[in-house]
Amino acid sequence: MKYIKLNNTSLELSNICLGAGSFGTGLDESRTFEILDAFFEAGGNFIDTANVYGKWAEDKINHSEKIIGKWLKSRNAYNKIIIATKGAHYNLDTPNIPRLNKQDIQKDLDESLRTLGLDRVDFYWLHRDDEQKPIEEIIDTMEGFIAEGKIRYYGASNYRLNRMKQAVEYSKKNNYQGFSAVSNQWSLAEMNPESRANSDPTLAYMTEEFEQWHKETKMPSIPYSATASGFFEKLLNANPQVKDGVLITPYDKLELPEHIKKAYINEKNLKTYEKLLELKEKYNVSLYTLSVACLINQPFDVIPISSVRNIEQLNGFLQASGCVLC
Repeated sequence: MKYIKLNNTSLELSNICLGAGSFGTGLDESRTFEILDAFFEAGGNFIDTANVYGKWAEDKINHSEKIIGKWLKSRNAYNKIIIATKGAHYNLDTPNIPRLNKQDIQKDLDESLRTLGLDRVDFYWLHRDDEQKPIEEIIDTMEGFIAEGKIRYYGASNYRLNRMKQAVEYSKKNNYQGFSAVSNQWSLAEMNPESRANSDPTLAYMTEEFEQWHKETKMPSIPYSATASGFFEKLLNANPQVKDGVLITPYDKLELPEHIKKAYINEKNLKTYEKLLELKEKYNVSLYTLSVACLINQPFDVIPISSVRNIEQLNGFLQASGCVLC
């Protein structure tokens, strides 16, 4: 396992982050513990969860944090794992009402601390932005939680570039810590805008302009959906004929779920697929591993987040940590 010291923080993190969105709901406790144990034993020390993860179940409980808290206690791993969790997500039954205010953030944060069994969260994400709210107010609120000792560092999830520029400027002006990283959706597979797999308008994506800003500022990126649901590996398993970014196999004969085809079949992704096939021959690793490794090998700190369903997928994710692309 490789580690990086996250830019402008004291955090020494594994360069891959285990996503916990399915813990306690899509994955039961036994399988979740198996994955957590294997990730930890391999040297992984960075786990990403959120207060809202699991609240889509009928009982509306934060299942992901609950099961992670149970695992931390049973393994006495409190000082060995960096837990990043998120708050200020809208309530699932009222998606049009933002919750990016001090009262709601504090409610989520306090519940997360209790559930995880922590005195302080090492890294806290604001899960959504509210572009009607001044960025100054948001930064002031988060700096207050640092002063109270409830969080060490905080980041912006689903924030657009103009808002990040405003946040950085305000933080520098006031000598604040400010956002320490950005977590937006980013993978090698570029999604077709008209067929986004998730139609939530509050989601934010990496753009070429955003990527250039990361290169210039060295602001770390900790992207979610980093493997695009394993698109390139699934495409390989479908065994299509592709030449120079053109799909030779008839579209309707391509054995992929229709929503995956609508979201990801385009010229750019098909050209990327061809390049990945060349890299596969050179490095003898899966396209899944390569899709993660290509994000890690950037000129700024990138720690991809990926969820896995089993140990086989986890092993492919772990392999990406040490995959250096020349």
